[in-house]
Order: sequence, then C-alpha cells, then structure tokens
Amino acid sequence: MSIYHSSPITLAVLNPGGRDPYLDYSEGPDRYNPDIHPPVNFHAYAAATYGAFFDSARAVLKMRDRYDAVLVLIRRRAWVSLDAVRELQAGGMRVVVAWKECSHNQVSRQLRSVRALRAYGRILEIADGILTPTFATPPLTGGIGYDEFRRKLKFIPTPYPVDLPPWDFSHPLEERSGMFIGTREFKTESRNHVQAIARAASLAHRFEIPRVTVINSDGRRGLLLLRELAKAFPPGCLRIHENRLRYPEYMQSLASHRIVFQMDRSTVPGQVAGDSLLARTICAGGSSTIEKMAFGPFSDDGSIRLEFIHERIERILQDDEEYAKVIERSQLIASENLSFAAVARQFGEWEIVAG
Repeated sequence: MSIYHSSPITLAVLNPGGRDPYLDYSEGPDRYNPDIHPPVNFHAYAAATYGAFFDSARAVLKMRDRYDAVLVLIRRRAWVSLDAVRELQAGGMRVVVAWKECSHNQVSRQLRSVRALRAYGRILEIADGILTPTFATPPLTGGIGYDEFRRKLKFIPTPYPVDLPPWDFSHPLEERSGMFIGTREFKTESRNHVQAIARAASLAHRFEIPRVTVINSDGRRGLLLLRELAKAFPPGCLRIHENRLRYPEYMQSLASHRIVFQMDRSTVPGQVAGDSLLARTICAGGSSTIEKMAFGPFSDDGSIRLEFIHERIERILQDDEEYAKVIERSQLIASENLSFAAVARQFGEWEIVAG
C-alpha cells in the first residue's frame, strides 16, 4: 500500500440491493485489479476517502464506527433506497443521498410511478444531505421546502485518481494517433452516438485522421450499424472493437489515441472525460460535468454547433506543443478539483458529512 493523500472523512457508499459486491478501499486503490470494479463513478467516492462500497444497509451498520457518513444511492425502486436511509438513520448514522443514474432523462424515467415519486420526496425530507455529482440539480419534490433543499444540497464531482501514479494510463506521444469515439450506445438518444460517428467520418476526411476507433456494445445490431457507418470513412479508417472491453484493455485502447470525441448531451457526471484524464489525453465534443470542468474549451456550449470545437481539434491534431499545453491544463484542473485528494477534501469541508 502507498498513501498518496490523506482524507478527513471516511465514507461508505451503499447501492441497496445492487449487483456490485462489497469492496473495501481501506488501503486505497493502489493499483488496478482487473477482477474488481475500478474506482470510478460512485465507487470513487468510497475509494477517495478510504471507505467501502456496499449493497446492504445491514452490512454498513455492522461497521458503523468506521464511517463518518453513508452515501445512499437512489435507484429506480426509490422505496428500496428509502428503507435503507431509514435503517441507517435508526442505527445512528449520518446519511446523504444521490441518484445512481443521474441524468435528466434517467431521473425522469425513474420517477414515473406515484410510489417512486412519494418515496423520493420522503428521501429528500429525511436525508441529512443531498449530493449531486453533476451541474444538473436533482428535482425538488415532496414536503421539503426550497430553502431546506438548498441547504442540504452539495455539488461534488465524481473523483478520478489522477494523483495516484499507478493509475496513469498514458502512452508516449509518438505512440498516439487518431480519434477514439467516447460513446457506445445507439439506444440512448441523448448520447447522440450516430451523430458522433458520422461527424467523426467528416473530420477523418477533413483532417486526414488515420484511424477512428469505436466500441460496439449493442450486439449484432450494433455491429451491423457500425459497418454501415464505416462506409462514410476513408477506406480502413474506422476500427471496430466488436465487443465490450475489460477496463484495462479499454483504457489502453483509449490512451493510444490522440483525442477522444463524443456528442453526449446526457447531463451525466462524465466517466469518458474522467477516463481521458487518466489516459492524459483530451476529451472533446460532449457536455458532461467533468468535460466542462477539465476540457472547457473543447466541450459543447449547448448549441451542438461544433465548428469552433472542430477548429480546436484540428490544431491539437497538428500541433504537439499546443496538444501538450491542453493536457497540462486539464491535469492541473483535475488535480485541484477532481483528484482523490481534492474530492476527499471537499467532503471534509461539507459540515453535513464531517459533523
């Protein structure tokens, strides 16, 4: 174990009834283990604070003395999360809550039933704190007043271990080429996956990009669509990973590219942009929280008129010095705001959590 930062608090993260098993980060995510969930997304909150990830409130309570607070993830069956909040508070624990799937579209889909809406409103009322990992504020419902809602609400982005040397996936500049497509899903409209691939085809012709790589995650149907889209690219340019990759293989592929491109408008935290930080490359074209923070000049302004981004892409594809400056700036922003140490500090400064 190597201690790269200290954390003022220790956080348990609970996905009640979820599929991800218990995972203890008391010794930190010192290096990548391909057999366990990487410390990204909500797992990262636990990893950054030397906490643990749980699927059971009862299991958290057995180790209650270790944790300053519990982050309970709100799922589609919001009443299950409500039961977990009540159980933990009855056991004397401080509880904050956040949507597990937290884009506008995802939250709207999860609140379509009266039962879910009532449970969510009650969660807001009784939770000690409300966490949002995105710039998009979660909806206000139920009996909680606006002022109380704002008092409880805190924005803390999902952290990435840019400050842990074993999580540096970068490749030497001379080994990087081409463009990696950050999105993978055709079925989620807000990902704009077809648009991103089609736009990449135009950029490949315009800027003579030698290769564009995409991952197929939609089975046979997705593969057929990608092969059809490949016809718009220069011959042999579009490289298709026909199946999902394990995280280390995915990161190695991403890091071997000069730039990551997407047109995701999902108001999500931004795992692709976070992965780009770990790869020490550049993420462009999307509008996730981490993209706007770390890669602001390359993120979408909401208009989907991307010509200004295309001009910047052209420059960093051709100018090594400018490319290095953009990466250096993004890493500085990440170190100050998105690293494990920075996010642990933000939790420590949140009085609802730190007490």
